[in-house]
Amino acid sequence: MPDIAQEALDSAKSAHHRIDGVEREIKDIRSLTAAVATVNTKVDGLDSDVKEIKSDVKAITSRPGKWWDKLIAAIIGAIGAAVAGTIIAAILKVGGAA
Repeated sequence: MPDIAQEALDSAKSAHHRIDGVEREIKDIRSLTAAVATVNTKVDGLDSDVKEIKSDVKAITSRPGKWWDKLIAAIIGAIGAAVAGTIIAAILKVGGAA
């Protein structure tokens, strides 16, 4: 019988060692979980910053296109006004000569 008691005692000691190991692993997992939560918060902040930067870049890059559009519209308007002025002048000369 003393061998059975010793085996039970050895088994209990072994179980305690394994439990201690599991407790250390659980603490490590909890620390890792907290670190991942912190990283996740920072990534969410970066995501919103990146979206804001992208919208700013789009606004900045669209400006030269808008300026070219305005310039071309002004040139076309000036040409149209010159053509219309020439036509009106020709009509008035012909009308005045008649």
